[in-house]
Parts: sequence; C-alpha cells; structure tokens
Amino acid sequence: MDITQLQTFLRVCEYGSFTKAGEQSFISGTAVMKQINRLETELNLKLFVRTPTGVKLTPQGKKFQPYVQQLLDLLNTAIEETRQVRTDDKRIIKLGTSLLHPADPFMTLWTRVAPMMTNFQIRLVQLQEDLNSSNREYAMLGRSSDLIVGTFDNTTLKQSFDAIQLGTYHFGIAIRSDNPLAQLTTISFSDLAGQKILMVPTGISEKNDLVRHQLLAAVPDIQIIDTPGRYDINTFNKTVEENIAMITLTPWKNIHPNLVTVPLKTDTTVLYGLLSTKFPGKKTADFLHDFVQINRDDPH
Repeated sequence: MDITQLQTFLRVCEYGSFTKAGEQSFISGTAVMKQINRLETELNLKLFVRTPTGVKLTPQGKKFQPYVQQLLDLLNTAIEETRQVRTDDKRIIKLGTSLLHPADPFMTLWTRVAPMMTNFQIRLVQLQEDLNSSNREYAMLGRSSDLIVGTFDNTTLKQSFDAIQLGTYHFGIAIRSDNPLAQLTTISFSDLAGQKILMVPTGISEKNDLVRHQLLAAVPDIQIIDTPGRYDINTFNKTVEENIAMITLTPWKNIHPNLVTVPLKTDTTVLYGLLSTKFPGKKTADFLHDFVQINRDDPH
C-alpha cells in the first residue's frame, strides 16, 4: 500500500467512477481500477461495488474512508511542520516555471508584495512533463510544484484546478521570419485564407475553441492541424520546419529564435493567473489567501 493508492481511493470515493477519478489524476480509468484492485488485495478488503454506471462504497469502504482522509491530512501536516523547521520558519512555496509557463508575470508582483508576506518564500522549480498526461505540466501541480502561472478558463477549472487571475494574454500568429505573413504588423483572419495553421485540439481551451470557430467562419478554406495536446517545444519546431503558421500567446513570442509573432486581430483574450490544485494543502491555501488579501487592499 502506498500514498498514491490512498489518494486514488479518495478520488474514486468523491467521483464514484474510475474514469472520472482518472481524469482528475490525468491517468486512465483502467490505471485507477488497477490501483484500487491492488489496494483491496493488499488489505484483504472489499472497498467498492462495481456497477455498470460507476462504483459505490461497500460498508467496509465507508468505514475505511474517514481514516484514510485523516491519515493523509496528518501526513500533510507533518510534512508542512517539518519543512518549516528546516527552513527557519519560512514557508516555502514552490512555483513551477518552464518555457510555456514562465513565472515572470507573477514574480513582478511578488517583488512588490514580498515585504508584506515575510513568512513565505518563493522557490522556483523547473517543471517536468508528465508524459502520461494530456495536460503534461499542469499535471505536476501538487506534485513537483505548488503553483504555476498558466492560462485558464471554465474548461480548465472543471478539471482539478483553481486559479487567481493575474491578467490577460493576447493571441498572435507565430511564423518563420521568411514567411510572407511575417511582414504584416497585424494579421486578420482573412490573411490566413488557404494557410495551414497549428492549434490545440478542441476541448482543451474554450478561448482556443472560440478562435477556431471564428477562423473557420471567416476563412472556410483554412487547414487547421491539431497538435496532440497542449503545446510543447516540438510544436514550435514543427512550425519552423514545415514553414506553417501557429496560434500563439503573448508569453511565447520569444520561445523559438526562428519564429516571429504577429498580433492576431481578435477581441478574444485568454486569462492567466496562479494555478493550484483544488485541494492545495494548508500552506499553499494560506499563501493564496494572504496574496489575494494584500492585492485587494493594495491593488497597485
């Protein structure tokens, strides 16, 4: 028995389905089922009744659930208190950063509010991809990092994330510097007629879906090429190697030296902010509470 199995057990309790619990953990329903089967075998307990529509707790499962919750809460408390001792009472917040999720927008704010939050310290950590997850870096929240700066909308928040808005990003078109589109100061939808353009697939971002709808309505002959999921560095390389266009956002304009980004004429923007898991733990929850309070009292 390990902590991951217990965390998975609680997610299945919450969502009543291996599949839905898997979506929250960014793994397959089959992987969740295997974890639960192994847990039941190791403990010699029957925790769930499987039904065609999901799962239900057995009497043993109902008895087991509150103890698991208490155990994990106690473990989190132990980790938090131990970390405070190790860092001279500073509460460390791990802020994930990467090419696609730069921490700069938050760190500018942190410079201003840090003197008012002296019991916290920010530690930047390099985000690693979870290759088993369709959301990759987002899946590392609550694992290698407490927070990341990222985009969000209702689709994102329906998953396992909460967000505190910091600002808005604008859409642009990334193209190779020798592409004729690179000579424009702004790009309209009509400028993209007959072009191939890379975008994330539908269902990942409401705002990307909206821009896709606007594109297809304005230029039906545009050829949209879906990426396998959220962007990674390979997406930018593909744009360069195939000399095609790519939908991009404000913070990505300098990722690839052979690409230039031209603003896209659209009123659609994307919110970005501090992302956390829905259950981030007391330390991170306290940090977010204090950060919001300070910015509410002193927005400048």
